[in-house]
Amino acid sequence: MPESNHQEEAADFVRWMFAQLGLDLEEADGVCRHRLEESKRASFGGNAELRIAFQDLAVDGQAEPIDFENGACCWLLKQLRSIKPAVHVRPRRQPTAVNDISSRLFSAYRVEGGRVHLGGCQLADFPFLRMSFSTQDHGKPTVRHLFVAHDGTSVSDSQAQELGLLDVEPITTSPPRIDDTTLNALIASGRFIAAKSSSSRDPAASTVDPLLITLLWVKHASGQLHFTVGDTTVALPFSGWAKSIEAQPFVAKQSGASTFHLAATDDGRIDAFDEIATCEQSGQRVLKQDLVTCCVTGKQVLEEFTEPCPVSGKPALTEQFVECAVCREQVSKSVLEDKVCGACRQMGKIAKDDPRLVWILGEHLGLDRWKRWRLAETQNVYITQADGIMKRLLAVVDKETLAVNFLATSSKLASGWTPVEGPAQADLLQ
Repeated sequence: MPESNHQEEAADFVRWMFAQLGLDLEEADGVCRHRLEESKRASFGGNAELRIAFQDLAVDGQAEPIDFENGACCWLLKQLRSIKPAVHVRPRRQPTAVNDISSRLFSAYRVEGGRVHLGGCQLADFPFLRMSFSTQDHGKPTVRHLFVAHDGTSVSDSQAQELGLLDVEPITTSPPRIDDTTLNALIASGRFIAAKSSSSRDPAASTVDPLLITLLWVKHASGQLHFTVGDTTVALPFSGWAKSIEAQPFVAKQSGASTFHLAATDDGRIDAFDEIATCEQSGQRVLKQDLVTCCVTGKQVLEEFTEPCPVSGKPALTEQFVECAVCREQVSKSVLEDKVCGACRQMGKIAKDDPRLVWILGEHLGLDRWKRWRLAETQNVYITQADGIMKRLLAVVDKETLAVNFLATSSKLASGWTPVEGPAQADLLQ
């Protein structure tokens, strides 16, 4: 007997057989009764009624026990086996219409200032196989079910529960079509799975034939959800078994965020609601990733309203730049202290063979007369300072061109610097 966790009491299986054949039955005192048509009474010794005991202690002494090899239960099986190409059923609670799918999916999403709608949906029937075997469970007649997926593989316990394969109903009109080749291949797969399961404990065991082979038609849904805000629409494909399909998060193309809550930027990009913010400079709704933090004010603003501070490298609003009192470079207010930028405050001693100083002295030979150099650098310039016997020299040199942006001198006792320009600058540099 194939191993399976899916089984039901034999009485429930008999009830299902009656329902599948469209036959009425009555139950009382543990006995099932069905009134026979006259044309069928001869098969039962002229009896006008079938009586099957669903309980061992049934009070009706004329009721026959459940026996799938003889009597009424065997007759029911023969009626079902005669249905070509097979008995057709479907999960009782699976969605059967596109609206059932769309309403379940739509409710999972929220679109600010827009809507979610269906961009297309197809429902397709896939054939699963149920092979039913008669067995005993603690002395009680039981029917064990083995399920085979549409691709010929075994169905796990969890998938059988998920797809509703344990609670099925008849398909009374226009069942889906299946060709003999496909059906026979499924049956062959089912017999192989049953044989493998039966021999797991005893390799020499032979597999019993199933009482009945039933086709279960399981619906699969596929399509697209469309999220529209204004003139912009984005799509989210979906695919899954209709009964168990669940809404999946939308993954935004720009931010990469997964979300069920969508919104749009002012320029029409649809993204996760939590990934959209307002530029504190322009008031535009944009993606958070488009914003930078001004290192002076802390405002979240678009990068176009900022410049990188050459000292810290951090962005700052363009109106938050001022001139350093020493190097005369435009720097953000965040690096100033007593009007002097952080680079000028942190110049360190360097040897005269420092590669940076070698490049500068090679371009401006006159500077080679000075000794005891100190240097700092920003993203744009080298800030150099040299000490002579009586004077100090300050040279701010462009990193790319080695042009001198600012040249100044000072006595050793003075705190400020005197700019050197025109011919005097040329004399110092040559």
